Amino acid sequence: MVKANIVREEDGIPMLYKEFKRGFGIRVVHPQNPKAPSKNLSVQILYVAPGGKVDPHSHENEEVYILLEGTGKGHFGLGAPIDIEPGMFFHLPANAEHGLENTGKTMMKVMVTTSPPFPVWPEWEIVAPKVKE
Repeated sequence: MVKANIVREEDGIPMLYKEFKRGFGIRVVHPQNPKAPSKNLSVQILYVAPGGKVDPHSHENEEVYILLEGTGKGHFGLGAPIDIEPGMFFHLPANAEHGLENTGKTMMKVMVTTSPPFPVWPEWEIVAPKVKE
């Protein structure tokens, strides 16, 4: 029988991403995290500070964003950005445009699931997957 991996956010791997301005991610479930080494998906927590953003981008990986805390604007290829608030889920098919802006006064916290997971990258080094323009 295979055992479950039970981890907390603090067990994750901190990451910086090229698309981020005033923010970072923590890879909690990911092939890079020896405490929860997944094969086919990843789960991250993104933190975006007030005034920060994740620039609109797209890639082959399918994702789901779940806004846990904070408010702002979301860019989802719908023309104009939309208001976003806690409790909203955003399914991002492969190559769907997506980006976030924290227009609030508190930290924005977003859970992100990705399939397949992005590759292993050095901690805290600014890197990005090949982005489809």
